[in-house]
Amino acid sequence: MEDVTAVCARTEHALGEVNRRDGEAVQAIVDWHPDFAFTHMFHICLERTGSLPSYQDFRCFAEEDPLGHRMLGGPARTQVSSVLAEGVPPALARAAMRWRIGNAYYSFLREIYTIVQLRMRGVDLRTHPLADALFRVDCWAGRAALSLRVGNKKFREGAQYGRKMPTERLLGELQPPLEFVTIELRPATVFGRVHLPTAEDLDRAAEMLLRMR
Repeated sequence: MEDVTAVCARTEHALGEVNRRDGEAVQAIVDWHPDFAFTHMFHICLERTGSLPSYQDFRCFAEEDPLGHRMLGGPARTQVSSVLAEGVPPALARAAMRWRIGNAYYSFLREIYTIVQLRMRGVDLRTHPLADALFRVDCWAGRAALSLRVGNKKFREGAQYGRKMPTERLLGELQPPLEFVTIELRPATVFGRVHLPTAEDLDRAAEMLLRMR
């Protein structure tokens, strides 16, 4: 737990000085997905470095490690070049890519923090990049699938699906059925700080998961 907390404290701000308006201004980058899922890349980085990466560690992996460059550094530069060719100003294209990757990093860090916290509360959680990338299952315990998200009406908030298909829709017809638990955080109000679930959020989720055993 100390390692996760330390990374949250020392990581470079993953969004830099980018504001939301600029970060979401280039649709071709907002909708961009590298061939390797972000969650896969973060886990590979963790395995190769031997520790939970700060944002600056991950940037180094993407730019200097041959595998990281193949998975993200190179494709990200190619996508930026593509939107520049369409007339997008360079500063705006770079800001949009920083926003895209930075938010993916924060999501990963939030998931690791949540998994560690729930395990400390006695929940025998499992996680796998494929479950996350294909089915939006951040982790699971038995036949209970947990999803973690920050409320965002554009992507999904509450019962509004937005652009992201929820886990319940993807896996709702499995037999025997799964049970679904969601931790939905309110949008962040403090810029420059990792947005994490509260102790109350975690206690509530742990209680539900333990009850489903």
